Amino acid sequence: MSGISGVNSAAAASVPGLDAPTVQLITTGLGLIHVLQVYTSSMVAIAAYDWLACLKAEWEYIWKKDWSLIKGLYLWTRYYGLICFSINLWLFNAEFTFEQCKSLHYLIAATCMWTTLGSEAILAVRTYAFLGKPRWLGILLGVMLIGETGFLLYVAIAAVYQIPPPPFPLENPRGPCTASDKPGSHIVSGFWLAPVAFDLICTFLTIWKAFTLQQSIVRSPIIKIFIREGLGYFLAVAGVNVLNAAFMFQKNPNLQNINCFLALVLSQVLCCRLVLNLKGAQEGTSKPGTNNSNTANSYTPAPRSGGVSIPLGKYRGADSFTQTDFTRTDIYDGVKVEINVEQNNDDSRQSSDMKHHASAV
Repeated sequence: MSGISGVNSAAAASVPGLDAPTVQLITTGLGLIHVLQVYTSSMVAIAAYDWLACLKAEWEYIWKKDWSLIKGLYLWTRYYGLICFSINLWLFNAEFTFEQCKSLHYLIAATCMWTTLGSEAILAVRTYAFLGKPRWLGILLGVMLIGETGFLLYVAIAAVYQIPPPPFPLENPRGPCTASDKPGSHIVSGFWLAPVAFDLICTFLTIWKAFTLQQSIVRSPIIKIFIREGLGYFLAVAGVNVLNAAFMFQKNPNLQNINCFLALVLSQVLCCRLVLNLKGAQEGTSKPGTNNSNTANSYTPAPRSGGVSIPLGKYRGADSFTQTDFTRTDIYDGVKVEINVEQNNDDSRQSSDMKHHASAV
């Protein structure tokens, strides 16, 4: 036997007076702790790397711009997320006694929930804008976010259970400060399933609106970015959150929360990338972290008159658009459309000149 398993086994066997089952229990516990520490450390490294890779784009599209709701949500999700990950990394890697961890273990869910809510708020704002800012949708998403906040607070305060450190050394056991479901309950699973439900609703609304836009006259790079990355966000985050919730149902408490950091980091990274990529599409530049010479990720407006711009912002309905409107500027479905039409009265044929230019708010 060699490597970490051998070291753990030797450490457990070095304690005098232990029988073989206890030695095996301690060895297994130390091995699971090592896996948890390596896993969470790797996830934090991914979050830090993504932040550094996006610094240039962040400076251009976030810091140099005027303050707005989406700017505030981006900065909160990005920088509070990094602070939250650092706090939890300390809890998972330092050594605490059972008494020291009694109060500290509440920090795990209490800090992570605000990172999750920041990511959810970004998705909600973008979905609200993409659908054209209807009042009913703003109320629905706001109520859902408030309800999710209340549930996550309940989980953080009343539902988490402190996982005791492994019995090593025997006289004063010390280990990482971790938490999971209380024995016999699975409430903490909802901590990861609640965002899945919220993301599912936002994704459904996005796909529905995208389908209606694809059936209309609108074709825009920013719509493609929003659909592609919004759908990719949901599939990735939902899959990890469902996996995370499934782990909560297995019996070993040391494995119940092993995927937590993967879900948290993935949500934060994808939401921040979504904001930066939409901002980049607005200014006709490539995605963050890519070469600006890549024209596949950039959009250059055509120098002709007429156009379609998609600010994902201000909105008026456009169900009244008909073919009898020969010159019109309107905003509908979150899309600003300018149409110039020349009508030939002799042969009753029409020719229209329409150009696209997408820009995100």
